[in-house]
Amino acid sequence: MTQQIQKFFSLLIIIIIGSLISSCSSSSIHTRGTVFNPDTQEVERHTYTPFYQLKTEILPENLQLSLLTQLHKKSIPGVYSIKEFTRRLLPNDYMAKSNTMLYLQNLTAQSITFDLISISIEQKHLPFSARSLTIPANKTTSVPLGEISIDLRLTTLNTRIEYIADGSEIKKEHREKEFDMLRNFQLIKEDDKDQKNPKTAQEDTTNQK
Repeated sequence: MTQQIQKFFSLLIIIIIGSLISSCSSSSIHTRGTVFNPDTQEVERHTYTPFYQLKTEILPENLQLSLLTQLHKKSIPGVYSIKEFTRRLLPNDYMAKSNTMLYLQNLTAQSITFDLISISIEQKHLPFSARSLTIPANKTTSVPLGEISIDLRLTTLNTRIEYIADGSEIKKEHREKEFDMLRNFQLIKEDDKDQKNPKTAQEDTTNQK
């Protein structure tokens, strides 16, 4: 009888460990931080979502460019929180995979040719092949740009884009531009930590450098 009980508990432990290992899937990442708001002259507490966004008219009044980056990290549920609480996080624990999508919206009545030469985030080049894209009039084209690793604690991603743009209504140009891609966040209020209408980071990024 004792041996049967031992076998039962051994099997139960194996099942639990197996279920934990199998649940090591890419999960969304939320982190917290504090930010000084110059408008209110107060320190705000933010819960950051796994998404970074950039939206800008890369060709004013002609072509709008948007980038959406999402963080993913494989881990056993609860392990990261335990490590964070016990202050046992290692440098590798802060690294996460990120997938980026590019959206190009033609704002004109004529097609635009956009040669995407390179895009880098935090000085890491995204793993895609340079390509020539034709965006039809008043249409949007989307392109997956691949995956890189970034520090999940970052709230701003330095982004560089090199391209050649041409069209019947625009002057052909070959340029490299630099932007800040901002991480979306929820504002934590002292009197309402679970607010129903979270504030998000600005979608329209005009801080081109």
